[in-house]
Amino acid sequence: MRRAKLFFIAVLILIGFLCLITVFLPSQITISKWVTINANDNAVATQINDFNNWKNWYPAFQNKEITVNISEQDNKPVAILTNENKKEISLSLLKSSPENIIVLVAEEKGNTKTYQFVLLPNGTGQTQLTWNVNMQLGWYPWRKFAGIFLDKVTGPKYEAALQNLKIAAEKNVP
Repeated sequence: MRRAKLFFIAVLILIGFLCLITVFLPSQITISKWVTINANDNAVATQINDFNNWKNWYPAFQNKEITVNISEQDNKPVAILTNENKKEISLSLLKSSPENIIVLVAEEKGNTKTYQFVLLPNGTGQTQLTWNVNMQLGWYPWRKFAGIFLDKVTGPKYEAALQNLKIAAEKNVP
Protein backbone atom coordinates (compact mmCIF):
# COMPACT_ATOMS: atom_id res chain seq x y z
CA MET A 1 0.00 0.00 0.00
CA ARG A 2 2.81 2.36 0.84
CA ARG A 3 4.48 1.78 -2.55
CA ALA A 4 1.24 2.53 -4.36
CA LYS A 5 0.89 5.77 -2.40
CA LEU A 6 4.50 6.79 -3.23
CA PHE A 7 3.95 5.90 -6.87
CA PHE A 8 0.77 8.01 -6.98
CA ILE A 9 2.53 10.98 -5.38
CA ALA A 10 5.47 10.65 -7.81
CA VAL A 11 3.08 10.63 -10.78
CA LEU A 12 1.30 13.73 -9.47
CA ILE A 13 4.62 15.54 -8.99
CA LEU A 14 5.71 14.57 -12.52
CA ILE A 15 2.43 15.80 -14.03
CA GLY A 16 2.70 19.05 -12.06
CA PHE A 17 6.30 19.53 -13.21
CA LEU A 18 5.33 18.94 -16.85
CA CYS A 19 2.45 21.42 -16.57
CA LEU A 20 4.83 23.97 -15.09
CA ILE A 21 7.24 23.52 -17.99
CA THR A 22 4.46 24.16 -20.54
CA VAL A 23 3.96 27.63 -19.08
CA PHE A 24 7.24 28.54 -20.79
CA LEU A 25 6.34 26.94 -24.14
CA PRO A 26 4.71 29.14 -26.81
CA SER A 27 0.99 28.88 -27.48
CA GLN A 28 1.48 29.70 -31.17
CA ILE A 29 3.91 28.07 -33.58
CA THR A 30 4.84 28.54 -37.22
CA ILE A 31 6.06 25.83 -39.55
CA SER A 32 7.82 27.32 -42.55
CA LYS A 33 8.75 25.52 -45.79
CA TRP A 34 9.94 26.96 -49.08
CA VAL A 35 10.65 25.99 -52.67
CA THR A 36 11.98 27.71 -55.80
CA ILE A 37 9.61 27.32 -58.73
CA ASN A 38 10.62 27.78 -62.37
CA ALA A 39 7.51 29.83 -63.14
CA ASN A 40 6.47 33.43 -62.71
CA ASP A 41 4.58 34.53 -59.63
CA ASN A 42 1.26 34.74 -61.54
CA ALA A 43 1.41 31.05 -62.46
CA VAL A 44 2.14 30.15 -58.84
CA ALA A 45 -0.55 32.46 -57.47
CA THR A 46 -3.12 30.93 -59.85
CA GLN A 47 -2.49 27.50 -58.31
CA ILE A 48 -3.06 28.89 -54.80
CA ASN A 49 -5.85 31.44 -55.32
CA ASP A 50 -8.22 29.06 -57.11
CA PHE A 51 -9.35 26.15 -54.92
CA ASN A 52 -10.16 24.21 -58.11
CA ASN A 53 -6.40 24.06 -58.74
CA TRP A 54 -5.63 22.67 -55.27
CA LYS A 55 -6.47 19.19 -56.61
CA ASN A 56 -3.19 19.49 -58.55
CA TRP A 57 -1.04 19.73 -55.43
CA TYR A 58 -2.82 19.65 -52.03
CA PRO A 59 -3.11 16.07 -50.66
CA ALA A 60 -6.57 16.41 -49.07
CA PHE A 61 -8.05 17.51 -52.42
CA GLN A 62 -6.51 14.41 -54.04
CA ASN A 63 -7.89 11.96 -51.44
CA LYS A 64 -10.79 9.94 -52.90
CA GLU A 65 -12.37 9.50 -49.45
CA ILE A 66 -12.78 13.27 -48.98
CA THR A 67 -15.58 15.24 -50.62
CA VAL A 68 -14.66 18.78 -51.70
CA ASN A 69 -17.32 21.47 -52.17
CA ILE A 70 -16.15 24.83 -53.49
CA SER A 71 -18.37 27.89 -53.17
CA GLU A 72 -18.29 31.58 -52.28
CA GLN A 73 -19.16 33.23 -48.98
CA ASP A 74 -19.00 37.00 -48.58
CA ASN A 75 -17.49 37.23 -52.10
CA LYS A 76 -14.54 35.06 -51.06
CA PRO A 77 -13.84 31.51 -52.21
CA VAL A 78 -14.42 28.75 -49.67
CA ALA A 79 -13.70 25.04 -49.90
CA ILE A 80 -15.40 22.59 -47.53
CA LEU A 81 -13.71 19.21 -47.14
CA THR A 82 -15.82 16.40 -45.66
CA ASN A 83 -14.39 12.97 -44.82
CA GLU A 84 -16.23 9.65 -44.46
CA ASN A 85 -16.90 10.39 -40.75
CA LYS A 86 -18.71 13.62 -41.74
CA LYS A 87 -15.99 15.78 -40.16
CA GLU A 88 -15.58 19.07 -41.97
CA ILE A 89 -12.64 21.35 -42.58
CA SER A 90 -13.16 24.67 -44.30
CA LEU A 91 -10.57 26.64 -46.23
CA SER A 92 -11.28 30.33 -46.82
CA LEU A 93 -9.21 32.70 -48.92
CA LEU A 94 -8.73 35.68 -46.59
CA LYS A 95 -6.24 37.79 -48.54
CA SER A 96 -4.75 37.66 -51.98
CA SER A 97 -2.14 40.08 -53.22
CA PRO A 98 0.69 39.56 -55.73
CA GLU A 99 3.18 38.72 -52.98
CA ASN A 100 1.04 37.40 -50.11
CA ILE A 101 -1.86 34.92 -50.01
CA ILE A 102 -3.54 33.96 -46.74
CA VAL A 103 -5.90 31.00 -46.33
CA LEU A 104 -7.77 30.28 -43.09
CA VAL A 105 -8.16 26.58 -42.27
CA ALA A 106 -10.90 25.88 -39.69
CA GLU A 107 -11.86 22.50 -38.23
CA GLU A 108 -15.15 21.62 -36.51
CA LYS A 109 -13.55 21.53 -33.05
CA GLY A 110 -12.63 25.19 -33.32
CA ASN A 111 -9.00 24.48 -34.19
CA THR A 112 -7.77 27.01 -36.71
CA LYS A 113 -4.57 27.65 -38.56
CA THR A 114 -3.58 29.99 -41.30
CA TYR A 115 -1.62 29.19 -44.41
CA GLN A 116 0.45 32.16 -45.51
CA PHE A 117 2.01 31.90 -48.95
CA VAL A 118 4.73 34.47 -49.65
CA LEU A 119 5.75 34.80 -53.31
CA LEU A 120 9.08 36.41 -54.18
CA PRO A 121 9.83 36.64 -57.91
CA ASN A 122 13.55 36.87 -58.63
CA GLY A 123 13.35 38.53 -62.05
CA THR A 124 14.60 35.51 -64.03
CA GLY A 125 11.22 33.80 -64.34
CA GLN A 126 11.57 31.97 -61.03
CA THR A 127 9.55 32.45 -57.88
CA GLN A 128 10.54 31.57 -54.36
CA LEU A 129 7.44 30.41 -52.52
CA THR A 130 7.46 30.29 -48.73
CA TRP A 131 4.58 28.48 -47.00
CA ASN A 132 4.09 29.51 -43.38
CA VAL A 133 1.62 27.43 -41.37
CA ASN A 134 0.60 29.39 -38.27
CA MET A 135 -1.11 27.36 -35.53
CA GLN A 136 -2.68 28.34 -32.24
CA LEU A 137 -1.99 25.65 -29.63
CA GLY A 138 -3.88 27.22 -26.75
CA TRP A 139 -2.93 26.70 -23.13
CA TYR A 140 -3.43 22.93 -22.92
CA PRO A 141 -0.12 21.32 -21.84
CA TRP A 142 -0.52 18.29 -24.15
CA ARG A 143 -1.05 20.54 -27.19
CA LYS A 144 2.02 22.61 -26.33
CA PHE A 145 4.12 19.44 -26.00
CA ALA A 146 2.75 18.19 -29.32
CA GLY A 147 3.77 21.52 -30.85
CA ILE A 148 7.41 20.63 -30.21
CA PHE A 149 7.13 17.71 -32.64
CA LEU A 150 4.72 19.16 -35.24
CA ASP A 151 7.44 20.12 -37.70
CA LYS A 152 8.85 16.58 -37.62
CA VAL A 153 5.38 15.06 -38.10
CA THR A 154 3.76 17.42 -40.61
CA GLY A 155 6.83 19.00 -42.23
CA PRO A 156 7.38 16.22 -44.80
CA LYS A 157 3.72 16.47 -45.86
CA TYR A 158 4.05 20.22 -46.46
CA GLU A 159 7.28 19.65 -48.40
CA ALA A 160 5.59 17.02 -50.59
CA ALA A 161 2.67 19.40 -51.23
CA LEU A 162 5.13 22.15 -52.21
CA GLN A 163 6.85 19.79 -54.66
CA ASN A 164 3.44 18.97 -56.19
CA LEU A 165 2.68 22.71 -56.38
CA LYS A 166 6.02 23.28 -58.10
CA ILE A 167 5.22 20.60 -60.71
CA ALA A 168 1.70 22.00 -61.29
CA ALA A 169 2.89 25.61 -61.65
CA GLU A 170 5.78 24.69 -63.95
CA LYS A 171 3.48 22.58 -66.12
CA ASN A 172 1.20 25.56 -66.79
CA VAL A 173 4.00 27.93 -67.82
CA PRO A 174 3.67 29.11 -71.45
